[in-house]
Amino acid sequence: MGFLVAVELFAAYLPLFAQPAGQLQHVINPKGEYSLYSPQGDIRRFNGEVLKWDVNFLFFTNSASVEVKFFKEDNVYHSTLLAETKGFVGFFTAYRKHFYHSKFDIIDEGNRVRTSRFIRQVIVGDRVEETSHILDYGSRNHFWMDYVNKNMEDQGREDIPKGIYFDDILAAFYNFRNEVYGKVDKGKGYFINTIPEKSMKAIQVYIYTDEEKRNAANSDALKPQNEYLIKIKIPKDVFKTKDGELIFWTSPHLIPLETTIKNYILLGDLHGKFRGGVFPASNDVAEVTHDQSQSQ
Repeated sequence: MGFLVAVELFAAYLPLFAQPAGQLQHVINPKGEYSLYSPQGDIRRFNGEVLKWDVNFLFFTNSASVEVKFFKEDNVYHSTLLAETKGFVGFFTAYRKHFYHSKFDIIDEGNRVRTSRFIRQVIVGDRVEETSHILDYGSRNHFWMDYVNKNMEDQGREDIPKGIYFDDILAAFYNFRNEVYGKVDKGKGYFINTIPEKSMKAIQVYIYTDEEKRNAANSDALKPQNEYLIKIKIPKDVFKTKDGELIFWTSPHLIPLETTIKNYILLGDLHGKFRGGVFPASNDVAEVTHDQSQSQ
């Protein structure tokens, strides 16, 4: 029964994972570097990007996988994250899956994504938990609905304060890489308003200085490709962790190469390694007109 429910839920999203036939792609190398890279620009340049990580737990290698995509469907931009356990750890965790789907508006003349809808699903065995958020910036309303096995358990509404955007974790990922929150610098902190959860209402980011990196008691600090060591605090409800803390080693191009998710429920610390990625040889940024960018 649980497998059938999972298939039914994911079936609606399958077209979003389809790769256009014959599309030429560039490879993002194992060091997390692009052949073409810009720290700022039209955020639609990420269209078609696919990033993958393998996740280890204790002595179980490749016990889970993570895939993040940015794509356009029906002239609207989306991002998805799919994380799932497998093998023995999958069996131990009832093949837990996390699936997140963000639908974006493109604002600030193409420089920023703004979440219009965010869906989070957590599937564990026969149980499917889903939270759906709708963000209407015209009326400045945030609607949310909680479901368990398709049955609504709770719902609510709140105001979106003027001058504030609620960036979900996927919107924050791309906006941060596009320096929407400010220039990426070592020793700098960032406070990102996110979709309010019970545990917190903001994502907190800090980039370690070079000295702090060296004092991190981790040999990874000496790896030349690990340019940035970043600590992130997210609402613990998002990944079902005890404290919402994540540690990233990223490339100079801000691709997370090594990731630690602290205190994941039942499993403790999880460690992810970048497996690779691709992005299109060309995208449609040059073809997007100003009229298609939605204003604030």
